[in-house]
Amino acid sequence: MKKIAALFLSTLLLFTACRTLNPESAALSADAPQICFLLTFDDGPSIREPYNPTLAILDQLETNPIQPGIKALFFVQTEHPQGGGTPRGRDILREIHEKGHVIGIHSVSAKGHISHTSQPTGELIYEIQQAKDVIQKTTGAAPLFVRPPFGACDIRTRTVYHQLGLNMLMANVRTKDGVISGYNRSFRRRSNIYNALRNIRKNTAPEPVTYAVVNFHDTNPYTARHMTEYLHILIQEARHAGFAVPENPFCGSREQVVSAAEATRVPPPAGNPQVQL
Repeated sequence: MKKIAALFLSTLLLFTACRTLNPESAALSADAPQICFLLTFDDGPSIREPYNPTLAILDQLETNPIQPGIKALFFVQTEHPQGGGTPRGRDILREIHEKGHVIGIHSVSAKGHISHTSQPTGELIYEIQQAKDVIQKTTGAAPLFVRPPFGACDIRTRTVYHQLGLNMLMANVRTKDGVISGYNRSFRRRSNIYNALRNIRKNTAPEPVTYAVVNFHDTNPYTARHMTEYLHILIQEARHAGFAVPENPFCGSREQVVSAAEATRVPPPAGNPQVQL
């Protein structure tokens, strides 16, 4: 069994290496749209030490050989007892903002990563308002965006977001790196990214620029150790999927992050429904 497992692993690594050697295997059409990557991170901030994955990601976004100074959108857990609910977590939130990134709301419960759809309306409203206050007081900037835990939402929760001045943003490129304990490496990260980008290329109406909203988890130490490699993979697989990649394909300012997020937000519920605030 050990020999079979080793052979399987070797085959996977060989396949990955071959794909890396030929990132532009697909010929671009004359009307190939340019791609712009909006990087987003869920579940942080991490307070893990001595190697802190959130801080490691911040360092690589700032200094890398592809596009130094990349800015991203971090969807945070403001009350998590091992993250944003601690003094260290609040310090990292402040650092994220000071480095020019945008902070949005993810989980708002001190119980952890709790689905908003499972929370009573009054509790959800109170905790989202509390999360907004934490981010405002910590960074000086009010949050504009929310991504619900597990992607779970309904008309009620979307109405709450809208009435509280939040835009819901989902991702169209999921790296599936949400496992943060145990075996957290993905052997299909390249194919996952390619398949998502190819789907966008096939199903998105022609526009001069196409936004790819990429979902990572900054609490995952494997993601943190390989963030720069992920940047390379995104570019390679975008070309392979038929996109034109500009010189600076990632958001490079807080304003560009906000603009890209607003362009790709989920529209508020039709008919302007209301909930009692």
